[in-house]
Amino acid sequence: MQAPHHRKIELQSTADLAYLYTNALNLSRQKLDLHFPPSANNDSDDPMKARVRGLVDEFIAKTFTSAIPSISINGLDTSAAGKKGIQLADLLSMREQVEYEPYDSQLAARVTSLYAQLESLTTTVAQMRRDAPVKAAKKYAKMLRDALEEDDKQVAGDGADADYKLYGGEDLDSKDAASLDWAQIQQHRPEWILDVPFGSERERERWCDGEIGEVYADGLKTLVRLQGEATLGKDDSDSEDGNGHSSKGLAATVGKVERARQAAEVVEKM
Repeated sequence: MQAPHHRKIELQSTADLAYLYTNALNLSRQKLDLHFPPSANNDSDDPMKARVRGLVDEFIAKTFTSAIPSISINGLDTSAAGKKGIQLADLLSMREQVEYEPYDSQLAARVTSLYAQLESLTTTVAQMRRDAPVKAAKKYAKMLRDALEEDDKQVAGDGADADYKLYGGEDLDSKDAASLDWAQIQQHRPEWILDVPFGSERERERWCDGEIGEVYADGLKTLVRLQGEATLGKDDSDSEDGNGHSSKGLAATVGKVERARQAAEVVEKM
């Protein structure tokens, strides 16, 4: 049965192996000094301490020697140097050599071109960071103004100037339309007259002459003004009634306010 393959310990250079080996020796010296404190008289060495130090050093050397086949230095297999393999002393004494590749002019030209492209793109991004917000704000402001002007035209077209077409599709000014009497309107645009069915003539007179008719008429005028349509009558004006109500539509006003709020949010986020 084949033994399982384990990944080898990867080192960048022989200096890493020397660093590990030296640290192991230094730690063993510290432990040895802890259990065998140095004598005040440095003339003679402790024989037992020397013997223990030799055994510990030998053990560390054997441990690193046994670990050499499981170590790869800079991607090279240390166990592929013959049957005997590489000795620990050879690895520790080996010095790293610096190798230089021949100069490649094409590769250098490509690196220079890439750096120039990087600088150009960096300059472009910096320029866009300065100019893009201003251009976007101007473009959005222009679109908003165009939308508001279009809404104003639609509101004006849906008002009195567009509705009062009595004589063969002829457009009338709002002042001329307001001065028209109900007889002309009934003659040319009978569909504008609200005809309420009544059960009897008495009910009609009561409705037209009493307060109920006035309240109902005022309610209809208010609804028409809220819809953005101009109302006809002697007491009506171009833009406001006696109570200060605007003749422009409520929906158009709400739309303008909503678009203005969205425009303010966009400008604040820039």
